[in-house]
Amino acid sequence: MHLTLQWPGSFCIGINNKTICKIPQTVRKWTIHGLWPVRTGHCCDCWPIYHSHLQEIEPELTQLWPSLIKGKHFFYFWRDEWIKHGTCAGCEESMGSPLLYFQVAVKLRKHFDIDNILESSGIKTSCDVSYKGREAWIQLKVNLFRNQTLGCPKQEQKFDRFSWFNSTGHPCPKNTTIFYVPINYENPHEPCN
Repeated sequence: MHLTLQWPGSFCIGINNKTICKIPQTVRKWTIHGLWPVRTGHCCDCWPIYHSHLQEIEPELTQLWPSLIKGKHFFYFWRDEWIKHGTCAGCEESMGSPLLYFQVAVKLRKHFDIDNILESSGIKTSCDVSYKGREAWIQLKVNLFRNQTLGCPKQEQKFDRFSWFNSTGHPCPKNTTIFYVPINYENPHEPCN
């Protein structure tokens, strides 16, 4: 599985329609993009999820797994992630319902405190360098085994990143500067303006 996190400060850069991105004022850290099982077969496309399934953990989900698209209620983002990825994870007993799946994702996000790991390593957001033609760090993936412990992929995986221009995403290049830009609530698609 991949616990996939996204950096709100860079997320809006990669969206073509600059008017649809909005970062909630309460979001200040890496957010969950999804908990993505590596598919080994067909996932159930008929396993429904209802808002009432998540009410118990909605405050945590709102903070840790928000939608960054204007007008898209958080639940619809969560529902899309459940349909696309959660139904595959539901084959594991520990994630055998929508609530369990989202609880596991929240638990993993709290366990892998990326924000503190980066800060304690001296990696901080910055706008000190010109970006044109450079790349912004938008997403990271934590490889996990099905039992939710750290794992390594059996084969080389592609890890997403987006350049300031169109990019298909690939591992971070070795000889290119990558920017970890700050969150800009007023102008999220140009975080350093």
